[in-house]
Amino acid sequence: MGTNRSRRAFLASSGGIGAATIAGCTNVPGTDSEEHVESGSGTIVSQHHLATEAGLEVLEEGGTAADAAIAVACALSVVEPWFSSALGGGTWALYYDADDEEVTSVDGVGPVGSDATVEDFEERAEEDGMHQAVVPGAWDGWMLWLEEYGALDLEEVLSPATTLAREGYPVSEEMANWLEDESGPIEDRPNAAEIYMPDGDLLAEDETVSQEAMAETFESLVDAYDDERDEGRSEAVQAARDYFYRGPIAEEIVAFSEEHDGYLTDEDFETFEAELVDPISIEYDEEIDVYQNPPNSQGITQLLALAILREYDLSDLEPDDADAVHLQAEAIKLAFADRYHHVGDPERVDVPVDELLDEEYAADQGDRIDTDEAMEWPIDSELEDTNASASSSTASVGDADHTTTFHVVDEEGNAAAVTTSLGAQFLVVGETGIHINNRMRMLALEDENPNQVTPGYKVRHTSNPYLALRDGDPYILGGNTGVDTQPQGQTQQFLNVVEFGLDAQDAISHPRFVSTAFPATDVPYDAENTLEIESSYPSDVLDDLEDRGHDVVDAPSVGTATMLVLEDGDAPQIGAEPRITTADGDALSDSE
Repeated sequence: MGTNRSRRAFLASSGGIGAATIAGCTNVPGTDSEEHVESGSGTIVSQHHLATEAGLEVLEEGGTAADAAIAVACALSVVEPWFSSALGGGTWALYYDADDEEVTSVDGVGPVGSDATVEDFEERAEEDGMHQAVVPGAWDGWMLWLEEYGALDLEEVLSPATTLAREGYPVSEEMANWLEDESGPIEDRPNAAEIYMPDGDLLAEDETVSQEAMAETFESLVDAYDDERDEGRSEAVQAARDYFYRGPIAEEIVAFSEEHDGYLTDEDFETFEAELVDPISIEYDEEIDVYQNPPNSQGITQLLALAILREYDLSDLEPDDADAVHLQAEAIKLAFADRYHHVGDPERVDVPVDELLDEEYAADQGDRIDTDEAMEWPIDSELEDTNASASSSTASVGDADHTTTFHVVDEEGNAAAVTTSLGAQFLVVGETGIHINNRMRMLALEDENPNQVTPGYKVRHTSNPYLALRDGDPYILGGNTGVDTQPQGQTQQFLNVVEFGLDAQDAISHPRFVSTAFPATDVPYDAENTLEIESSYPSDVLDDLEDRGHDVVDAPSVGTATMLVLEDGDAPQIGAEPRITTADGDALSDSE
């Protein structure tokens, strides 16, 4: 069965595995496969129940989806400080404004420090430290949302996170595992050790951890806001931005960077501003438009895969049919090849977004898929004038758990889809309590690569939540964590709902797979040409995939995911990640 056979005809003739297999495959051990639906005037799902509760508290106080999203992000900074920081990380997020019926994207990603060089970073690329940090852009992005879409003042929005930070919370199983894995660096870093080794021993599961210094930083930002509140809300928001980027917080981060051989300068902070930008999108079918974050985000990767897959009538398959897995994996490989060759900071390189998302180009890409044979790296782009040449080196895509993702809908119909990240480390900046990012490791070193280390320009950021509209209204909000895993999991979960008919929880719970047939984002940047797949897939499916040339291996991680599905006239469906113990979604009831 070759590449020239009609794609729809191929699927129409495919027998599939059947309902009995999918029933056995959908359930992840320890989860409830029943549809998780809540009714109410506001709904939130996140990777930690305490963050979900923080957002619901803000919604209950009359906050918008933007207010609640900021509250969730700041609470996650407290309870998932190694993954996410509203103060030390970066953010890409999408917002649907119900009044304007418009989707916008916030670019809360900061640039590479002015003191960085390819030569210096190459020597230290695989080492931890302050040299791995870029300017933390998330806070400025959140303040843009507060001004543009928020209704509450900063103290009301930050209050839940500040209380959590000061009063403390129990160490989760996931945090305990990360603390153990990072125990050496934590012990060597006095500011981190003060938090996570308060009595000289590493905190264990269920012990209480507090973030007093982070609480004080939140309060200092509120004070800066309040000092200018009488001048107007916009002036107050600007004061909170300036306090961070042109005031005491920037000064402390830069001093810490200089002390620890980092690349950040005062000017890097003074000149930085986050932006509200236009998203990119494709028409998936006559009813559904899928929105993503533009470059420097890798969000176009998901759209490229979906643009290829929309040519197939996938609804005739089950999500764990070998045909379904093969087609998705091959489309994902082609999408990541284009990401590798073309996508970087558009201020530095020409990213041919329109050409990549052109319908004819997607059809041509689909013609490259052989339904009987798996592709392997190197894979060229079909567009001319590529920035990078394919290499055949090999390694893994690495850990897939370095991010956090959450989604919010309020009673007015505003919607926020968010993925925010600092990378993954416990490097605390002085007395600020800020856990700083390690995004430099996701920049390339070789010449001509569109994602090469360049002072003043931005990393190709992996954060890329998506938001799908159906007939102009929010339909699906989704995100998956984990560097290169993100667009892959999101593609699968979107199709699980739209093509395979799963509800939100089953779409998230369903076993996932991850292709490594492209250069990984982070050091050492290489490609392994494997198909990492969760063990709950049926053995006959794995055998079929191997017969097509896939090197099938057990998936070490498929990231974590969250989803909201909004059906007309029905309560929102919540999809919370069952692979971790802390994830949760909930809704306000109309009576609250």
